[in-house]
Amino acid sequence: MMLIFPLVYLSSLIYALKNIFSKQYDAILVFFVVGLPIYITTLSVLDLYGLGILIPFVQYTKEVVVIITLGLLIYQMNERPRFTLLDKLVVGYLIYNAIYVILPLGSYGMFQKIVAFKNIAFFPLIYFIGRLIDPQKVWLSKYQLLICLLAIIAASVLLFETISDTHLQTLTGYAGYNFKYLGVEPAGNFGLTWTFEIEGGIKRFASIFANPLEHAAATLLTIAVLVSLITKKEISNKKILIITSLAAILSVIFALSRASLISFGLVLYIYAIVTKRKKILLAFHVLFATGALSLVYLLSNNTISEFIINTFNFTNSSSISHVIEWVDGIQSIYAHPLGIGMGESGRIAGELGLNTGGENQLIIIAVQTGLVSLILYVAILFISIKWSAILFTKTSGKSKQLGTLLFIFKIGMIIPMLTAAVESYLYISYVGWFLTGILSTTYDSVILNKNDVELQ
Repeated sequence: MMLIFPLVYLSSLIYALKNIFSKQYDAILVFFVVGLPIYITTLSVLDLYGLGILIPFVQYTKEVVVIITLGLLIYQMNERPRFTLLDKLVVGYLIYNAIYVILPLGSYGMFQKIVAFKNIAFFPLIYFIGRLIDPQKVWLSKYQLLICLLAIIAASVLLFETISDTHLQTLTGYAGYNFKYLGVEPAGNFGLTWTFEIEGGIKRFASIFANPLEHAAATLLTIAVLVSLITKKEISNKKILIITSLAAILSVIFALSRASLISFGLVLYIYAIVTKRKKILLAFHVLFATGALSLVYLLSNNTISEFIINTFNFTNSSSISHVIEWVDGIQSIYAHPLGIGMGESGRIAGELGLNTGGENQLIIIAVQTGLVSLILYVAILFISIKWSAILFTKTSGKSKQLGTLLFIFKIGMIIPMLTAAVESYLYISYVGWFLTGILSTTYDSVILNKNDVELQ
């Protein structure tokens, strides 16, 4: 039964490649939305069924499909596009980080540096796929509904997990894959990793995703899609939107990610303020009051109350580890503002137990390649948020939908970014940067040059 994951993953890959070679480049989004959420689960199942020989092939499929798509787009360009400010920042970030791959800095070899480079600087390639695709050929609503369907499927799996009180990952060979290929020994009360539980042994569920934190972060993209869809004058598929909303709420609650849970409520509240939706604001105020009463009730449960209290006073193991990693990373950045070398923070160093800093996307970047790299990354985020806000507030139709989606999503990811390496969350990273590329084209055409570029 578990073989359905590799079959779905490979089917989405083949579908995407078939359409890409037919010049329907937006089909790569099908692979991003269908395949990437189950990437780690696919690898785990392959190992579980003794198909480890396929794992090296599958591991690089995501990079290969991106490189093929970008290569074809560049090859078939009729004229060089005008570079936007966002384009220049993304190219600058890519080139600056690439230099650190060849610099004799740090303790890792060329291969390890290339892997580390991919982890923090692969997103520009995805961005330029979105940038070079004609926005008028992107059926945005179709992919938004596909994201909604993914959220419903993830919540359905989550229901199975909660009812049976069983992590899906105990059935997919997750622990075995982690140990064999990443050197991560099983930990925690459930033989997975500590990420799958909180203090007191209460389970956190990842559904089909790599871990509960990625599962929770994915709900931020889902809620951004939902908000963008309700900006339409005529809302279709209302039942799907309602079911998706319930699915997103269920997912963020049972994933028990404090950062994503806070962001989940925050982005909706910001949206209500910006759009002056009084009914939504009233609903939020009622919800806050209900939440306060619920908090009083939850505090009567010793395990939950300990989790809540320790979150605010930074005395639980998770919060302490965050603080230690932040301080370690900040000290390194202060001592070495130009960085200490590619791979010295993040996945590569973490696998060897030699990590400097970490558990914060910004610190991971700055420790490796310094403050210049960090400034460029933050500038990219700032400009993309600013441009999406302009599309959100000053345009209509699909351009407004795109602006709304990215504004909500980018704002929502700020808090998780401070507590995790969010670029490692493949699904939301790839989809987010692809849409950011489309944002750049749309902003350049609609706002700067007053052209009518309309998404489907």
